[in-house]
Amino acid sequence: MSGSIQTFKNYALLHASFLIYSFIALLSKMAAGKVFFSSEFFGFAALVFGLLLVYAFLWQKILKVFPLVTAYSNKGAVIIWSLIWASLIMGEKITVSNLAGSAIIIFGIMVVSSDAR
Repeated sequence: MSGSIQTFKNYALLHASFLIYSFIALLSKMAAGKVFFSSEFFGFAALVFGLLLVYAFLWQKILKVFPLVTAYSNKGAVIIWSLIWASLIMGEKITVSNLAGSAIIIFGIMVVSSDAR
């Protein structure tokens, strides 16, 4: 049982890192709406840089636990997180094509993750 708990914790860390990575895209988009070289622009840029540092650290920890193919195939979850942020924060519409693509991504992650076991 403790092995399955550790596996859950490892996948939770993996997807938490992807959650952080998805914020990078959101903050970059928000920075793009600011005046270039303004203090707001640099504030967003600093947040992006800080999150990239955190993500890079977590990614190295993840690669100690998962094979690269498993870790990288799960990175498709970033697209789903980005879709959620685009809808909730940026007010963008989610289309049927977005949902179909998300379902394909989830299916692919499940296939690769189940093969890794």
